[in-house]
Amino acid sequence: MLFEPVTAELSFEDDGNELVGDFVRPPWPGPYPAVVFVEGSGPGGRDQGSWQARLAAAGFASLAYDKPGSGASTGDWTSQTMAGRAEETVAAVQAVRSREDVLSGAVALIGGSQGGWVAQLAASADDRIAAVVTVSGPGVSVRVQEEYRLRHQFAAEGFSSPDIQQALVLLRDQVQRVQSGDDPARVHAAQAQWHAAPWYPLLAGTTPESIAFIAGIADYDPAPALAALRCPLLAIFGADDLLVPVEASVRAISNTLKDARHADHAMVVFPCADHNIRVYTGKGPAQVKQGRYTPAERAPGFDELIVTWLQRRLPPLALREEPVLQSA
Repeated sequence: MLFEPVTAELSFEDDGNELVGDFVRPPWPGPYPAVVFVEGSGPGGRDQGSWQARLAAAGFASLAYDKPGSGASTGDWTSQTMAGRAEETVAAVQAVRSREDVLSGAVALIGGSQGGWVAQLAASADDRIAAVVTVSGPGVSVRVQEEYRLRHQFAAEGFSSPDIQQALVLLRDQVQRVQSGDDPARVHAAQAQWHAAPWYPLLAGTTPESIAFIAGIADYDPAPALAALRCPLLAIFGADDLLVPVEASVRAISNTLKDARHADHAMVVFPCADHNIRVYTGKGPAQVKQGRYTPAERAPGFDELIVTWLQRRLPPLALREEPVLQSA
């Protein structure tokens, strides 16, 4: 028997941009609960690997779309703020809700990395969002997370302590100067002596546009959005994440939600897993951090955790016919 999800292009508008993505659903009649993917930093968004097919097999529809200026979408993601990204996410949810084959009260978000901040902010603004799953979504500010990334990713790549300190100086200079009103192009030009450094491409700000973007979001603090969150939250981390301070994030999220008396949240940390929740075989955490490892696809149980958690928290599925499968 051959399982074939049904894929259709879906587009919606936000802030004058047309955003285009793939709406994937099970091959049996709906209506379905649904998931909207919230992409992390950088361009992209539509390609979620096997995730949309995995969700369709579990009975969920899903939308993954190109960020502004990526793929078929118009606009420019580098001009966005966190608030703007959250508004765009809400518009995506509304587009999915409007479909007759979707249970309008059962639309959840899955946000990866920077998308975790965005998903929480969107759900705090739209109380009809049914649930949020974050994968390596930091619980600290953008500035704190980015400085952590530079220290740990650079060390794992073999760069020296002076390299790390210089990168931190450049980051702080970019943020301070742009926030004080300096032109990002001038800031970029002023750092020209470092452009050829082998570690320079690892900075978040390497062009005037990306410098403006990181400076614009650097002070974002997720605590207010978390405190306002009312829907269930599942926050997943990898213990060996080099990009996100996992212990500090778990502590910050837990404390904020506890203080807000949030009723339904869980945090899961997969041991020996990286930022993408991939695990490593035949090596210990020290070798992982030094970049000597054999990666597996995903940490065991990661897919099942997300699917079962969503199934338990979204409204019950509507009665439907048995799945229709094609013979191989």
